[in-house]
Amino acid sequence: MSRFSFTLFTSLFLFSLNLQASPETDFELGTQAFKSGENETAVRYFESAMKQGMNSVSLQYNLASSYYKVGRYEDAKKLFKLTYKTDAMRDLADYNLGLIALKQKQWQLAREYFTSVVNSGRDKKLTKISQQQLKLLSKGEKRSKVTAFANFGYDDNVVSVSSESALNESDSFYDVYAAADYLVAGKRDNGWIANASVYMLDYSDLDSANLDLLGLGLKKTFKLDDWKTSLQFKLSKILYGDEDYISFAMLDMKGYKSLSGSDRIYLRYRYEDIASDDVIYDYLEGSRHRATLEYRNASSKNIRQFIYELELNDRGDLVGTSYTYEYSPTRHTLRGKLTHFLNDKWHLSGDLSYRFSDFPVSTTMDREDERWKLILGASYLIDSSFKLSSKLQFTNNTSSKDRYEYDKSMVSVGLIKTF
Repeated sequence: MSRFSFTLFTSLFLFSLNLQASPETDFELGTQAFKSGENETAVRYFESAMKQGMNSVSLQYNLASSYYKVGRYEDAKKLFKLTYKTDAMRDLADYNLGLIALKQKQWQLAREYFTSVVNSGRDKKLTKISQQQLKLLSKGEKRSKVTAFANFGYDDNVVSVSSESALNESDSFYDVYAAADYLVAGKRDNGWIANASVYMLDYSDLDSANLDLLGLGLKKTFKLDDWKTSLQFKLSKILYGDEDYISFAMLDMKGYKSLSGSDRIYLRYRYEDIASDDVIYDYLEGSRHRATLEYRNASSKNIRQFIYELELNDRGDLVGTSYTYEYSPTRHTLRGKLTHFLNDKWHLSGDLSYRFSDFPVSTTMDREDERWKLILGASYLIDSSFKLSSKLQFTNNTSSKDRYEYDKSMVSVGLIKTF
């Protein structure tokens, strides 16, 4: 065969292959390559099928699995989250997202995905292997954890007073927080955990508004039927304006239960016994009870939270020359929060709350307050343990007594790191 004939034959053969190429054939070739362990080749065929317009759940799942095999975890995560929208694929998507979280050393996230599969229980095989993964996680989990953040910001009404008040001052600030816990005995979902925390808020000019909070606690975690629960005892001390302020002992009980693969209900009760550390703050002594009910819905793109909290106070009062100031309000708070995953890096959030406070009637005062608070946030994940965050906060408080009405705006930007 002459060189011309060979070239012509080759060109015609390749042309005929191109005519025969279709998303269906690429999908089949990708499937064969995946079964043979040729994962890079499988990726190319599946990507080709998708570029040609095929976008079935099977293609999304197979391409996601191929991405996982070649270590492209972020690409795999995006596609598994797409398959999650199909009810029949939800448990399978959760299991694979759990495997990705393991690869990225996001232990708590992996635990949540595998737990979701177990709670669903629709697929016996997936349930069994998810239970095995949870056991391995429990054996290999870290005994210690550290979380820290630092923010810089601006507050246009530091002490939350009326805009017409002479005390209305604005200032820039920074705040830092660090918390560490250590697994003393057992496992993190059924054991004893000791913890410590420190928080510092420092204003540039208004030193009298600086705040420091120190805390030490011991927590017991355990399962109660279908509930994951914890009981914590904590001691805290607060310095205000660099001076002794108050100390309190807190009993904190929390629990949550999965209603489905995407829905949970949370319950929480906190009791605080408050003592003053300076005689001028004795009117703040007493007790506070807070009970919280939360419903949470999570999907591949959003987390929705709906919260109600009841707060009861039994504290003192401050008797002035013309007024008696009560510090034992009954409060009702309604709150809704939406977190939207714009992509794997950017997360947006909106948090709106309304609080009604009814204060005891005194001989000189009958006070009721209404407070609206809106928080808008955006965060960027630098990596799985490091995040850049920003926040805008607006507060409006109205009262039956003019002196307690105020508006407040804050803006901050900072970094959050877990170890």
